[in-house]
Amino acid sequence: MIQKDFTGIPMEETQSHTSKGNQPKWHIGELWYKADHMGYEALAEYLVSSLLAKSNVPDFVVYVLAHIRYDGKETMGCASVNFRRENEMLIPIERLHRQYYGHGLADALATKTDVAERIRYTVEFVEKTTGITDVGPYLAVLLAVDAFFLNEDRHTNNIAVIRNEDTKRFHMAPVYDNGLSLLSDIHDYPLNGDVYECINKVQAKPFDVDFDVQLEAVERLYGVQLRFTFDDSDVYRLMDDLKGIYDEAILTRVTKIILEQKRKYSCYF
Repeated sequence: MIQKDFTGIPMEETQSHTSKGNQPKWHIGELWYKADHMGYEALAEYLVSSLLAKSNVPDFVVYVLAHIRYDGKETMGCASVNFRRENEMLIPIERLHRQYYGHGLADALATKTDVAERIRYTVEFVEKTTGITDVGPYLAVLLAVDAFFLNEDRHTNNIAVIRNEDTKRFHMAPVYDNGLSLLSDIHDYPLNGDVYECINKVQAKPFDVDFDVQLEAVERLYGVQLRFTFDDSDVYRLMDDLKGIYDEAILTRVTKIILEQKRKYSCYF
């Protein structure tokens, strides 16, 4: 596990696109660091990327745990390698839409009542403006990952393309920013709350508030794209490695969540 002291080092100024505020972040060399802000976001990032390593998802950000000190605080966090090369720009599809049409994608989607229509509109917009193909299957993977891990933060600023500034070519960003998964916000989902009631409270984004509604729509359009290869023993092994790093109550809860989601979404195994 990485140990990092950011005392006296200013945080990165990042624009928050969620009502839950800015997570403390630092960009040092090739690494990005994020500190836990609302509960155990770093643990969620680490577990999601660890389990995606046992899937068919071809491109995702790998997160490792870090012990972070800043402003007199000590907390857990995570680190990841910057997935943009020096000559590349990350462009959220919300901003891409605003550049082309003068208003954001979220506003455009709000005018459409059908979930499948929202998804199809997004796919056609991204493919038309970037030349990227297979955006539909990409979204099918992304929404399945979000449903499985209960990611409540996949707004239109959290889906992005990457543009090479030399060639002007685009490609989809890897799967990233999964910190608000697995009920990691312990203010909204207290540790002493019933885990199944908490699961039912989580709302999806960006095409519908129900994970399964948007998942059914995207898979009807573009097919089932996600496949996992991990089993229960892999989950327990991960948790054993995390003992002493996160509280037992947190590890017990995330284990229960993952196994419940594995039961619910058995079609991905």
